[in-house]
Amino acid sequence: MTIKRKLLALCAALAAVGATTVSLHAAGSASSAGPVPAMKARLAAKVPVTGMARAGDALVAVGDYGTVVRSTDNGKSWQQAEAPVSSLLTAVHFADAQRGWAVGHGGVVLATTDGGANWTLQQVLDDKPVLLSVYFASAERGYAVGAYGTAWRTEDGGKNWEPMSVGQGRDADLHLNHIFATRQGALYVAAETGLAFRSTDGGDSWSVLKPGVSGSLWGGLEAGDEVVLLGMSGRVLASRDGGDSWRAIEGDTEQSLTGAVADAKGRLLVVGAGGVMLRGDGQRLAAEVRGDRQNLAAVLLAADGSVVVGGQLGVERLTNSPR
Repeated sequence: MTIKRKLLALCAALAAVGATTVSLHAAGSASSAGPVPAMKARLAAKVPVTGMARAGDALVAVGDYGTVVRSTDNGKSWQQAEAPVSSLLTAVHFADAQRGWAVGHGGVVLATTDGGANWTLQQVLDDKPVLLSVYFASAERGYAVGAYGTAWRTEDGGKNWEPMSVGQGRDADLHLNHIFATRQGALYVAAETGLAFRSTDGGDSWSVLKPGVSGSLWGGLEAGDEVVLLGMSGRVLASRDGGDSWRAIEGDTEQSLTGAVADAKGRLLVVGAGGVMLRGDGQRLAAEVRGDRQNLAAVLLAADGSVVVGGQLGVERLTNSPR
């Protein structure tokens, strides 16, 4: 089972996954015969989802079998987009309302210039690594990270990529699970074994951050004036000094947490395994558990304020926003 498939299940038994060896198998990735496009599916919005992003007012979700679905009505309905691969797509990010990138297994990098309606295979990175996250600071400068210390960056919108060193020494082979940035431009990577990394020079150099936990960190974001990391055992960690010191935000779950979004006031909505959803401010998060207990991988706020979640059972629009 591959890393992102474990993330897809959001690791119902994630405690056993943090430091496990990950298969680099990339089913359906580009081969000598060329990549196989994603199949059209009547229920594409129910395909397991691993990542979501906003493209202006549109919503885009990616997942298994190269599936990409898109909504232009705040998640009420979804249409399958044209995608050139059938391998697992793990993450998606947009630099603006039109230009976006998706990454996945087999080192694939997809690009769109029409808000996610159509995608092209832009690159297959050397050695076909398992890519787990992508972030573009602008339409030209972007980053992709993944398994075993995989890290790449581009300065020309993804036409060309160069390797980037994040961890050093014994940290060089850590799985890099998620890359994101603050409004000030600092880059952060959530990694395994409770470590994170920070760069303030566009990825030229990285410093190691130690939030004080041992389990894998699966994601992060900026919420108000804090950097927030989330991971195994219900951990939500916050820093007001860029990652030099951390505090734990109290929550009511021990489930692994993999996706989060913050509203304009910095209030958090966090999702994770077993249908858990945490809501609250920077002091405490109250937990609720969905009746279907589906494993959730990602969450977004639509333009109208509604909450959209993605995970084991595809995408779903909720009616309530973070309180």
